[in-house]
Amino acid sequence: MERVHRRKRRQPVKGIAGALLCHLFFFILQGCQSPGVDLEDRSGRQWVWPYFSYRQPTVLVFWDCANIESIEAIPALTTLSRRDSDIQLVTVCTEKNRARMESWLSKQQGEFVILLDPTARLARQLSVHSYPTYIYFDTKGKEVQRYLDIQSVWKFFDIERFQELGRPQSASASEE
Repeated sequence: MERVHRRKRRQPVKGIAGALLCHLFFFILQGCQSPGVDLEDRSGRQWVWPYFSYRQPTVLVFWDCANIESIEAIPALTTLSRRDSDIQLVTVCTEKNRARMESWLSKQQGEFVILLDPTARLARQLSVHSYPTYIYFDTKGKEVQRYLDIQSVWKFFDIERFQELGRPQSASASEE
């Protein structure tokens, strides 16, 4: 008699192993989603981090109306925003109370981009733990430097190496 070999049929993973496999698959799918953080400015225009910083060096400033150092930095930020520079200055306000922020800003002469992040999602993603925090990103969106003092930020706009990073790159140069 000849023996017939039958292939064993694979049975579905059962119980705890199946649940773990299912959760792992879901977790992997979550990781494939876009890392972008949706924000809006005061006029309601949509901005998505990190896409607005690509190909242009950016200084992100995180501030909150409840922090006196943040409030005191507003005039200096206005001055920086008026400078002729290739560096984009974008502020992110984590104030939860929009009415308080609008009231305070109406008394100021702030003429710079203010993105609203009332849940501090972007602040958490970038590990911002105190206010104000100033982060310089190069043309590829890589963090170059981080400071807690507005006076240190002036060098982003004045020192030659930061100005060199500040020059916009062509699309082909940025993909190297």
